[in-house]
Amino acid sequence: MRLDPDFVDAPPRRDPSAPPEDFPSATPQERLDTARRMRGADTGQFGPVPAPGVDRQEIEIPTRAGSIRARVYHPQAGVDGPGFVVWVHGGGFVLGDLDTSEHTAAELARTAGLPVVSLHYRRAPEHPYPAAIEDAQDAVRWLTGPDGAAVGVTGPFAVAGDSAGASVSLALCQLATRGECPRPAFALAAYPDVDHVELRAAADNQIGLLFERSYLPDDAVRTDPLVSPVLAAPEVLADLPPTLLLIAELDAFRDGEEAFAERARAAGAPLSVLTANGMPHGFLDQTWRSPVARRLAVAAFAAVGHGVREAR
Repeated sequence: MRLDPDFVDAPPRRDPSAPPEDFPSATPQERLDTARRMRGADTGQFGPVPAPGVDRQEIEIPTRAGSIRARVYHPQAGVDGPGFVVWVHGGGFVLGDLDTSEHTAAELARTAGLPVVSLHYRRAPEHPYPAAIEDAQDAVRWLTGPDGAAVGVTGPFAVAGDSAGASVSLALCQLATRGECPRPAFALAAYPDVDHVELRAAADNQIGLLFERSYLPDDAVRTDPLVSPVLAAPEVLADLPPTLLLIAELDAFRDGEEAFAERARAAGAPLSVLTANGMPHGFLDQTWRSPVARRLAVAAFAAVGHGVREAR
């Protein structure tokens, strides 16, 4: 497995989570503060802000814990009917915000031809599991009610996200099978961590392990299917909405994702898989400067638009 040449040839990207030399000796809170500071300083590496081709609207969505910020992207080219997408950003449940996901959410709106509502959920360690899922669940309920129409979103909807946001999206789909969340017409899960039991992907990664412990301080919840979808019961998997699982070939989460796909398909879930050959975890952040990443994103985002239109 080799990194795709187009990705290699892209301008150098400094990993915003790359720790300084004294990182191992820092306290957990100092490590988190460092990661957030570096991520915030490098917002521009995620694409130009504001992104072109969309009109944006800043809103507040009420939740059981208060409210969260959200940003609605309306394609300037217009839409051809009702429907929208809820986008949940990545960042290990610790990093990420509306600006770091600006380019991806705008690209999704333009490509799918639908309004996109990008959510800024509460983050760990201040707000560990299940805060992010609860915020997204409450946001979906609000957006699918009368208040959604007031901000220009109506009709069938999709849930979509990358990394941690993809995990939240899969949790929303499971909640929908229980009748605890409005049912999405389609779901896009881009390189989610679907197995938090073994910690294989984070074991040799200081940042990854820190994020794991921040989001899931209680080991007992790691077997909850909302945390580890690979453990969901067959009847739950069978009742998932049409779902596209986007797997990055060079991602440490790949083995777990492939196991999840195998279990879901065996249960009869309407799940499709798109493997992004030569791509690392987080490649959707780089569509603005990697032609290969953008082609893959366009294919995935077009599928989201198609899935919503099929449900009209």
